[in-house]
Amino acid sequence: MGSYGGEPRAWRRAGPEALTDGRLSAGTAASGSLTRVGPRSAGLPGPVPTAVSEALSELRQLAGHPLPADVERALADLGRASDGADFDVDTVRQLRRCSAEYQRVAIDLEAAARCCRLVEREINQRADALLSEKNRSVGGQLLDIFRRGRGGVRNAAPGPELFPPTQAEAQLQSPPPLQFQLQPQPEPEPAPAPVTPDADIAASALGPLEVHVAGRRVPRWTSLKARAVFQYLLVHQDRPIRRDVLMSLQWPDHSHNSARNNLNVALYSLRNTLDGLGQGAQPVLYRDGCYSLNPELTWWIDRNEFLAAVDDAQQAHRERRPEQVIGAYRKAIGLYRGPLFEDDGDGDWYLPEQRRLQDLYGQALEGIAEIHFRLGELADAQRFGQLALGHDPCSESSHRLLMRCYASQHQQQLVGRQYRVCVAALRDELGVTPSDETVKLFRELI
Repeated sequence: MGSYGGEPRAWRRAGPEALTDGRLSAGTAASGSLTRVGPRSAGLPGPVPTAVSEALSELRQLAGHPLPADVERALADLGRASDGADFDVDTVRQLRRCSAEYQRVAIDLEAAARCCRLVEREINQRADALLSEKNRSVGGQLLDIFRRGRGGVRNAAPGPELFPPTQAEAQLQSPPPLQFQLQPQPEPEPAPAPVTPDADIAASALGPLEVHVAGRRVPRWTSLKARAVFQYLLVHQDRPIRRDVLMSLQWPDHSHNSARNNLNVALYSLRNTLDGLGQGAQPVLYRDGCYSLNPELTWWIDRNEFLAAVDDAQQAHRERRPEQVIGAYRKAIGLYRGPLFEDDGDGDWYLPEQRRLQDLYGQALEGIAEIHFRLGELADAQRFGQLALGHDPCSESSHRLLMRCYASQHQQQLVGRQYRVCVAALRDELGVTPSDETVKLFRELI
């Protein structure tokens, strides 16, 4: 039943009577109801569409298949084999054939389900067309009654509605009653730090790479190798990079001349991509066999800003200035859109740095949550604690912080729930149990 009106599959053997079981078959009943609508009125559908007729024809040929019995016999034959001594190759082949046949049946049943939905839609459209004319004469009540009856059948079991109300139903439905419900306000998230507008070139490397040149966003990269070279120079902005390093990194299997030519092509593409500064300014310089980003230009790189904010937070923490710690951590958290070069699936040289930045981001979330807790700001402590767990579900320190937050509010049931979440995360992700510190805290809070 891969297509309407196609050749019947080999498994359709019992004929249409296999579907009846003492009743009219679904295909026959549906066909009768569609072809005996009566005289055609203005605005009513015409003859049954060809696709529906073909679908009904396919459904009438749906029948059973003796596959289950065949499979049971084959499995029983295998079970009687003693440790493979009497291994029956023919039985295995039979199982393979049955498996393939089951797959074909599943495909056909999926097609049959589509046929049923097509027929159901056609039935309802014709019924709605008939009722819509009568409905006008009885004040719009008749169609609503039938609609509610059909809705009761559809809503008997939970699940998404496959077909929305028809246009006629939608026009005749009375407007829903007004509901005066206060919508919960979402908790504010750390505001992302804006890109510095005065920078000649602004590069956001935390998350998908985004580059702005003189305030204009680079829409796309014409060369992935040019992007890869730029990413390497971006991370190593503090020092010049020898040409041989870029050649061996990007073209390790090429000869020296081939790698050098490819590097020249990539750098030409990179300079064109970053064009737009005016006055012949070059973003990438070559000097003494090394490449570097032009220090005469103004650069804004979110990775550098992130690291600076983390350093500021750690310095403020050493000086016991909690408000400054919170401010610096909020800036760092807002800058972190995702892992370093998140949309680059080819490179691997940056993975250690990516992991280091991820760890710093997790430490920022845990650090700001801890400070909020010590200041008695439990709502902020819980919010950043949840963000920390979203970043690392196995962070026991974050689980312990949330348990302490709940205990401070006398919510022992949430303490127990958080502990169970911690146990499940450690078991599923790492295959370990909580540390003694976590277990001890849980027992003290409960």
